[in-house]
Amino acid sequence: MLALLQTDPGFVLDKTFLLSAGLLDLAVGLVLSTLLVLALIQTYRATHSGATYSAGFLQALFILAACTTLIMVVIGSNVARAFSLVGALSIVRFRTAIKDPRDVGFVFVALALGMACGTGFYLQAILFTLFLCGLLLVLARLNVGRAQANEAIVRVTAEGGDAFSRIESALQQAGAQPTLINRVLEGPESETLAWRVRTGDAAAQGALQERLRALAGVRTVGVYVMDDFHVL
Repeated sequence: MLALLQTDPGFVLDKTFLLSAGLLDLAVGLVLSTLLVLALIQTYRATHSGATYSAGFLQALFILAACTTLIMVVIGSNVARAFSLVGALSIVRFRTAIKDPRDVGFVFVALALGMACGTGFYLQAILFTLFLCGLLLVLARLNVGRAQANEAIVRVTAEGGDAFSRIESALQQAGAQPTLINRVLEGPESETLAWRVRTGDAAAQGALQERLRALAGVRTVGVYVMDDFHVL
């Protein structure tokens, strides 16, 4: 108690000020990183295509940004803390596979936003988020990088002994470049066939389905675009 009373008041005030400043930096960084990640997620939803959408992945981006913000505030300019945290975090092993390469980019963006907000680069973080969200919207609008023809799987169940020749002929006439990959007999006069084909946009895929459905003996037709599933 006596040592506490003899403590320099100026020292106590300095420590209190530094503690308050650190808490304020953390609070501002956490709030800003959360808002920026929210904007990033809305852009992700607006530009997403395919069947690999995961709400859990998007929620994990909030966690990554918040954790990175805290780490950067704790480290500050202390080199010893930086090496200590690197050693502590090196024992963490991530086993979750990310199927869409685009999702990997969003993970790095969340980490970058957390680092910027945790180190006080607030304006830079806001400018980067605005630029990236605008860029993603433009790329999605212009379909940058998408091929004119998509690879797909066409699965047809039909009746009749000449079903195979009739369907493959129709695919060739449509310019789909069919390659048979599977053929399963469902009964004496029924079979299910699958081809790897090349199709155009959604309208061309719909036209191909209607062409196949119009054939005599065809019961079901399915067109599965590989780019949407990342597994076929």
